[in-house]
Amino acid sequence: MNIKNIFLTGTIHIGKSTIITRIIDNFPNLRIGGLRTRPVYENNIKKGFMFESLDGTGKIFAHTDWKINNQFDIYKFDYSVFEKFGVLTLQQALLNSDLILIDEIGMMEKQADMFCQMIVKCLNAPQLVLGAFQKRATWFLQILIERADTKIFLVSEDTRDSIPDRIISLIDQNLQKN
Repeated sequence: MNIKNIFLTGTIHIGKSTIITRIIDNFPNLRIGGLRTRPVYENNIKKGFMFESLDGTGKIFAHTDWKINNQFDIYKFDYSVFEKFGVLTLQQALLNSDLILIDEIGMMEKQADMFCQMIVKCLNAPQLVLGAFQKRATWFLQILIERADTKIFLVSEDTRDSIPDRIISLIDQNLQKN
């Protein structure tokens, strides 16, 4: 089967998002949609995380100072951001993109049912999917390992320099077939 879903995993701060940026920079003419997870800093202190679509719009989904019940680690998080902003951004990517970016899936997303369903819809769509997930997000790994159309790259200090070229080659092969 043709590999059309490509994911990176590894520990926190190992370079997954940096690799993804390097890869998508190699395809300036490809229509890319989707989202990235970005840290939110206040006074040079990481206070949360936000989803950012590739058009630059964003929405904070986790923050240390929020007064809500959903919590992972030190962060309180809002499921509605996954279910609304995340779903809408991925729907738009399905309609308008050749490659769907999902960077990155972690532990907070697990119980956001509509968002998880939308991710599976992206995995099943004809478009290429390039994404990353935290190594500890084993719930997401279980979704991916059963799929013959998916390749997972483990990013480590030893592998992170060679992975971009391997993925660029996979994307090139896929684009040539289609």
